[in-house]
Amino acid sequence: MGEGVPTVAARETVGLGRPGRNGFFLRNFKLRTKFLLSLLAITTGLTTATLWIVRYSVQSRARESIRDDLRNSVNTYKSFEQQRDLALTRSASLTANLPNVRALMTTRDEATIQDASYDIQRLSGSDLLVLADRTGIVTAVRSTRTGFQKPMAQELLQKSIAAGEARGFWYGGDHLYEILIQPIDFEGASSKTTIGLLVVGHEIDSAVAKSFGELAASEVAFSWAGSIVSSTLAPEQQQELSRQVAALPATAPDAPQEIQLGSERYLVTTVSLSSGTRPGASLSVLRSFDKATLFLTQLNRILLGLGFLAIAVGTLLGFVLSATFTRPLGNLVAGVRALEGGNYSFPLQNSGQDEVAVVTGAFGRMRDSLQKVQLEQRELEARLRQAHKMEAVGRLAGGVAHDFNNLLTIIRGHADMLTDRVTADEGSERNLEQIQKATGRAVSMTRQLLAFSRMQVLQPRILDLNSVVVEMGKMLPRLIGEHIEYLFEPDPELANIKADPSQVEQVLLNLAVNARDAMPNGGKLTVKASNVQMDVSAVARRPSMTAGKYVLLSISDTGHGMDPETKAHIFEPFFTTKEVGKGTGLGLATVYGIVKQSGGFIWVESSPGAGATFEIYFPQARGPACVMEKVSGSKAVPLGSETVLVVEDESGVRDLACQFLRSGGYTVLEAVDGVDALEISTRYSGTIHLLLSDMVMPRMGGAELTQRIRAARPATKVVLMSGYAEYSEANSGKESPQVPTIQKPFSLTSLAEKVREVLTEKPAKEAGQRR
Repeated sequence: MGEGVPTVAARETVGLGRPGRNGFFLRNFKLRTKFLLSLLAITTGLTTATLWIVRYSVQSRARESIRDDLRNSVNTYKSFEQQRDLALTRSASLTANLPNVRALMTTRDEATIQDASYDIQRLSGSDLLVLADRTGIVTAVRSTRTGFQKPMAQELLQKSIAAGEARGFWYGGDHLYEILIQPIDFEGASSKTTIGLLVVGHEIDSAVAKSFGELAASEVAFSWAGSIVSSTLAPEQQQELSRQVAALPATAPDAPQEIQLGSERYLVTTVSLSSGTRPGASLSVLRSFDKATLFLTQLNRILLGLGFLAIAVGTLLGFVLSATFTRPLGNLVAGVRALEGGNYSFPLQNSGQDEVAVVTGAFGRMRDSLQKVQLEQRELEARLRQAHKMEAVGRLAGGVAHDFNNLLTIIRGHADMLTDRVTADEGSERNLEQIQKATGRAVSMTRQLLAFSRMQVLQPRILDLNSVVVEMGKMLPRLIGEHIEYLFEPDPELANIKADPSQVEQVLLNLAVNARDAMPNGGKLTVKASNVQMDVSAVARRPSMTAGKYVLLSISDTGHGMDPETKAHIFEPFFTTKEVGKGTGLGLATVYGIVKQSGGFIWVESSPGAGATFEIYFPQARGPACVMEKVSGSKAVPLGSETVLVVEDESGVRDLACQFLRSGGYTVLEAVDGVDALEISTRYSGTIHLLLSDMVMPRMGGAELTQRIRAARPATKVVLMSGYAEYSEANSGKESPQVPTIQKPFSLTSLAEKVREVLTEKPAKEAGQRR
């Protein structure tokens, strides 16, 4: 990494992390600062919300209190009105019963009545005095206001008489009066006669409004038909009040409404003073909402001061308390950064039972687990490299063995043919015998190469492992020597396995030889067979194994054992601890390849001076075990007369197979590859009884040729030649028909027996094999 490019940890340390959903701003601060800012924001928000709630609550209570006061003011006015009405009634009654008033009304002279009305008004103490005859004709009018004239009085009196109202409100000359109509009666000897009408009234002027406003502790306004007549408000407020009251929605009587007069808010209640439905007098009582809540300003200042004090104290306490968890968090962050640098031993502060301590403990366990996983990963990587190396060597060995098998087939086949022909010359016989022995050793080594590379052509069967070990036990004591004790511990209930019996014997043979070499001074070789159930915890100690039922074959010795370094390489091809020239290093590699190719697993437990135990796990198989065939003496080569199509791209192998078959009496057709074989099959008019083909050829392989031959000639039987299992599996495909195979290098006898076996096979059996 260049010097000018900071690491991720460095970028986060200096605050250069990329902005995320939380924004770039907060990412630049440490956790303690973020905590304090969050605490400050929360405290500020709570304080603001508290102030708003308190203000809203006080305003609501103040509004409700004003409404109560307005209702009380209306009730006060009603009491006030009752007192004024009572005083007006008494004044009217006394005035109407004065003798001079009765005498005056009997004169019926308007001038005299008008002149005398002055004294009558003065005696009544009213602001308005009206005298009328008994028919309602006004004869005299007296008022403290010059604007109220006789025609106006006549009109208002007629309306009151028509409405049957003895008391009410009159509005005239821009003045509002509360009036009472009192009959003037003349009492005779036998009856009482009405001789006139007396109207007295008190003006509702600014003085009355002021007096009632002081009594109600409110602003009041008296109106007539929506126009304010008298009020305690300023003139501009009166106009605004008239406009807003007219615009208010119709609500229940005495229901307070909020209005705005200039810059001041009021709650107003308007009640009607006149009876009936026609427009009349009304009273509006106003209470200032702003004045009632004026104390809130001072309260807000106090609460705001308390809020700032709470924020300051909370921030200070948060700063002090934050250290109790930011320090452990800082230590945890330092541990994380140390882990990024590969330091697994950084000391962590893990005291207490709080969440930070729990997280720190979890991080410590995660760090230990990560360290363990990394160690296991290194081991797995080493195993993977070893597997790749084994695979590369195996492919190389398999490729060499494939080509070498073709050569061995030619050498072995021609040696067999010469053996049948040479009978007189002992030297020639001895030479041919040495050639056959050398060929046999080469075949054995080739099969070892194919075994450890897991490319040998196997012929698996259902086996009873106890029987296989018992049969091998007849020769193992002679192989390992009398100085080594041999012991086999079978399991009577042992399950069957599926494997190639010759390969299982090869495994036992190689492990026995390996144990013999580890016990040069004698010892004990123990072979055990048992059923095992591998659960998840058991297979966890043996990576690559899967849980299930297995048959365990254990081979233990009491030899010198192995150190860990040796154990790590024992299954590698050509690895040996023996002296140069005393071992090929293919024995354990062959065992490993056979076990793996058979679907099993192998493990070794060993330590210096404690011997070694090889554990081989074969999957349990269902079905009856096949009967092992005993090797018989020399048999005659079976003969035939059928037609065989031989397809082989290696000319030497093709010529040899053709010679073998012709010597057995067969008619032979030769083809160099699959395409050539199809052309010969098309041209040949006779019956082709058997197709003998190599698996791997240019242009067309044996698997495809088999399908196409069977499509054209369903009755033709097939035998495939192969010395390389990977070629066989890779080219046959999952959907390719299952056909008999013969492994290279083959002899005259093995080829003749395999051809005869397939040709004499019953169709039903053949069909069963295909299924």
